[in-house]
Order: sequence, then C-alpha cells, then structure tokens
Amino acid sequence: MWSVVIYYLVLLTTVAVAIRCGGPFERWAAYTALIASVLTSALAPFPTWTDIELNIFVIDLLVLFSFWFIAMKTQDFWPYWITGWQLIAIFGHVQKFMFAEILARPYWLLSAYISYPILLLIIYAAGSSSRKRDVTA
Repeated sequence: MWSVVIYYLVLLTTVAVAIRCGGPFERWAAYTALIASVLTSALAPFPTWTDIELNIFVIDLLVLFSFWFIAMKTQDFWPYWITGWQLIAIFGHVQKFMFAEILARPYWLLSAYISYPILLLIIYAAGSSSRKRDVTA
C-alpha cells in the first residue's frame, strides 16, 4: 500500500514540475506516465504477477510508442533514455511470457520500479528545459 502512495506522490510531483517548468515534450512525457499509471490501476488493480500481465503489457507498449514519438520529435537526448528504460520494462514482460518459471516478485519489481528512473529523468528534463528558456530569453 505504501509503495503505491509513494509512487503516486513521485508521479504527481513529476507532473507538477513538468507543467510548471517543462516544455511541451516534458509535459507530454509526464502526462503519458500519469495516464498509464491511472489506466494500470484501473485495469489491473490487483495483479498476481504469476503469468504475464497482459493489460499492463499493452499499456507499457503504448507508453513505449509515446516516448519513442517524443524522441523522434525533439533534438534533446533525455527521451532516448526514457524510451530505453521503458523498453527494459517491455523486455520484462516478454521474458515472463517466454519463461513461465520467472518468479512473480522479480517480475513485479522490474515492472514497478522501472518507472522511478523515468519519472526522475522527466523532472530533470523539465528543469533543464526551464533553464534553457531562461538563457535564451
């Protein structure tokens, strides 16, 4: 329970920083994370992690495409990092699909905690975007 509360606090902080300091791509990435998290909570509220979590996998694929699109539209480097982190999450699902003997806890840990570096990188990018605008203004 506390892990969910902490995650949503970090997520909402990320969205707030992106709205306040970020440019359109930082906001887009933050909104993508917010929408994906809400959808995951709604569509898979109590995942067992014993088999591939198909709803979460589909949501993660959509997030990957969104991050990839951001990476293709900007000259910044940070979207490639978040896309790479998201790709690691996708590979976690693929591995669970291919190898059923992977235990539930490692599968859950990879799926759940891969979000933190993504969120922290969005916060960093939003702060950098704000500094870039200040320098050019």
